[in-house]
Amino acid sequence: MSEKADSSHQRPDHFYEDLSRLNNELANLQRELARKNAELSQELAGRKQAEDDLRQSREELSRHAERLETQVTERTAELTATNEQLEAFVYSVAHDLRAPIRSMQGFAAMLVEEAGATLSATSRDFAGRINKSAQFMERLLLDLLAFSHIAQQQIALTPVKLEPIVQSVLSRLENEIEEKQGRVESAGPWPAVLAHEATLGQVIFNLVSNALKFATPGVAPQVRLRAQELGPVVRVWVEDNGIGIAPDYHGQIFGLFTRLHGSKFPGTGVGLAIVQKGVERMGGKVGLESTPDQGSRFWLEVRVAEQS
Repeated sequence: MSEKADSSHQRPDHFYEDLSRLNNELANLQRELARKNAELSQELAGRKQAEDDLRQSREELSRHAERLETQVTERTAELTATNEQLEAFVYSVAHDLRAPIRSMQGFAAMLVEEAGATLSATSRDFAGRINKSAQFMERLLLDLLAFSHIAQQQIALTPVKLEPIVQSVLSRLENEIEEKQGRVESAGPWPAVLAHEATLGQVIFNLVSNALKFATPGVAPQVRLRAQELGPVVRVWVEDNGIGIAPDYHGQIFGLFTRLHGSKFPGTGVGLAIVQKGVERMGGKVGLESTPDQGSRFWLEVRVAEQS
């Protein structure tokens, strides 16, 4: 009876082998789990460090942006103040120089009138050059005063009808148009715009005057004015058949004292600077499309006046 019992509790050899193998596999799994946990912990620590670094970078970037914004604001204020001082200086100089320039012009004319018979041809030529130079300086000073006035005056934008402004400009230029045997076409309709009436009138006057001035020699100037509604803005075009402007100079043409053609054409180099300054003061933009010998198409944009 006992032999049977002993034989029933005996384990086969492969049982212990399987148990040993399972223990080894469990130990391997535990080691793998420990390794994975270590890798995960390391990865989590790396992510946390990356998040901390990212947060610090964002904070530093934010502080840097604030510093830059402050610097830009300060420098913009300094530049604005400097420009205002320069414009005031230009006005003061232009105003103070008008009296001696007029004296030069007057004395040169008196010299020719009173002593013309005794002056040599060379002396009369010198007196004539003095007079012409004084006249040029007078025009330049007047243009500088106009530029300074537009730059410094208080501008209130109100709804303005374009058509009366255009007609007023053409009326003021009537003699010049006749002298040059030119033709100026005003093509409506003319919508109302949000602008400063006097400034807008000066801007359009300068553009039309320029179109008449820079005509191709021997060719009667033809100028066309029209308006184009472009959503919230109105673009006013002043188109001519004149000498045109090379693309390389399109970015310079609105600069103060810019005279691309030297003494070939009259002018002080201030007219288009007045155009740009005036349009900028009204919150608009200016530009041109032009090719040499194919005319120019100047444009300005101002906001559409809201319909009441």
